[in-house]
Amino acid sequence: MKQEPICVLGGGLSALAFAHFYGGKVVIFEKEDRLGGLCRSFETGGVCHDIGPHIFFSKDREILDFLTSLTPMNRLHRSNKIFYQGRFVKYPFENELSALPEADRDWCLETFIDNLYRDYPADNMAAFFYKTFGEGITRAYLEPYNRKIWKFEPAFMDTQMVERIPNPPPEDIIASARGEVTEGYLHQLYFSYPDKGGTESIIRALAKKSRDRLEVHLSSPLERLQINPDGTFRVTTGGEMRDFQWVVSTIPIHELIPRLDPPAPPVVTGALEKLKYNSIHITIVQTARHNLGDNLAVMVPRADISFHRVTRLDFFGENYRRPDAYTLMTEITFRPGDRFDLPDEEISEMVVDDLDRLGLSPRSKLKTALSRTFKYAYVIYDLDHRKNTDIVLSWLRTQGIESAGRFAAFEYINMNTAVEQARECAGRFRNLG
Repeated sequence: MKQEPICVLGGGLSALAFAHFYGGKVVIFEKEDRLGGLCRSFETGGVCHDIGPHIFFSKDREILDFLTSLTPMNRLHRSNKIFYQGRFVKYPFENELSALPEADRDWCLETFIDNLYRDYPADNMAAFFYKTFGEGITRAYLEPYNRKIWKFEPAFMDTQMVERIPNPPPEDIIASARGEVTEGYLHQLYFSYPDKGGTESIIRALAKKSRDRLEVHLSSPLERLQINPDGTFRVTTGGEMRDFQWVVSTIPIHELIPRLDPPAPPVVTGALEKLKYNSIHITIVQTARHNLGDNLAVMVPRADISFHRVTRLDFFGENYRRPDAYTLMTEITFRPGDRFDLPDEEISEMVVDDLDRLGLSPRSKLKTALSRTFKYAYVIYDLDHRKNTDIVLSWLRTQGIESAGRFAAFEYINMNTAVEQARECAGRFRNLG
C-alpha cells in the first residue's frame, strides 16, 4: 500500500530531524523564506551568527555523534565567566568562590556550609537555590541572573529547569573558596560548533539528507488547519488547500491553536493564554577592542545592565573572524510592554552604552552595532507550566496532531533533545505504517 505523505508544520530542526528519522514522504510548510526556525543563521559585517550561541554538547553520545557528523565541526574548550563586581568569576559561580571579594567569598562559603534552608522542600526554583547553595551564592548570582534572563520571579517558577543548573559536590565548593581549581559540568567542558556557516549548516545538511523525500513550501505560513470529522486534515496556506491523513506541528502552539477549525474548547484556549514565554533581542557588536579575555561567553547578573550574556563569536574559529574587528553578540530577553520592548535601533544604543559602562568594549572603538528581534526564544516554567502545557498537548493528541520542538511542545529544550524527541515522534508514525 502506498504510504501517504505526512504534513509537517514548520521547517526548523525538529521538522527536519523528524523527516530524516521517519524515512517516508514529508511535506513541510514553513512561514519564513528559508528553513531553520530558531536554528537559522545570519551574516552581519561578514560574520555568520545564530539566534544566540547554539553550541553542541550532550550526555547522549548517539545524538551528539549524529549532530556533529552532519557538517565539519570545531571542537573547543568552553570558557565561560560571570562578570561580578568588576571581576571575572569562572562559571559555574560556585566553582571559583576564591575570585570573589573577600567578604563575598566568606558570605557565600559560610552560608553554604551552615545553610539555614537545607531542610526545607525545594518546591520552586528559588527554594531549590536556597536549599542547595545557601543564601550567599543564591543572592549574589543565581537569583539575580535567573530573574534577569526569565524576567520572572524564581519563587514563582517550578523546578523543571533545575537539572540544567550545575550542582557540584560540596567538597568542590569548599575547595573553590580555598583557590583550588574545580569543574562543574564536565559534559559541557568541551563543545562542538560548525566550522563555517553557523548552526544553519546543520539544517542544510539535514535537508540534503532527506531531499528525495521532502516537499518544501517556503513563505507558506499556516492560515487554517481544518480537522475533518473523519480524522483527516485540510491545511490552508497562501489561500491554497491540501488534504493530509497526518499532521505533525513544530510551530509554536500559540500560532497553531488560533488557526484550528473547529476551534479549540475554552479549557484549551484558557490554558494556552496562561503559557508564558520570552522574546529576545540579539545585538551584534563589531569593535576594534574588547576586554572579555579568552572567554567564549560572559554572564552579567547586574540588574542595571540590559543584556544577560555577551559572547565572542571569533571564539568559534577562523571562519567567524574579521581581520579588522572582533564580533560580539549580546542577548536581551523581554515580553511585550516591558522596559526592553523597544525598536532594534534603541536596543543597539543601549547595548553599546552598557558594554562601555562595564568596560567590556569601549564605545570609542565601536565599528557597527546591529540588533535583530525574535518573538519566540525562552519557554518560562512558571508554577502552572506543566498543568497548562499538558492540557493543550493532550487535547491536540486527541485531535490526531503530534507536537515536536521547543515551542510546539512548549519545553525549553536544547538541540540534542529536539532531535531526540523528533526521532521518537518519527518512530510512532513508522509504526502506523
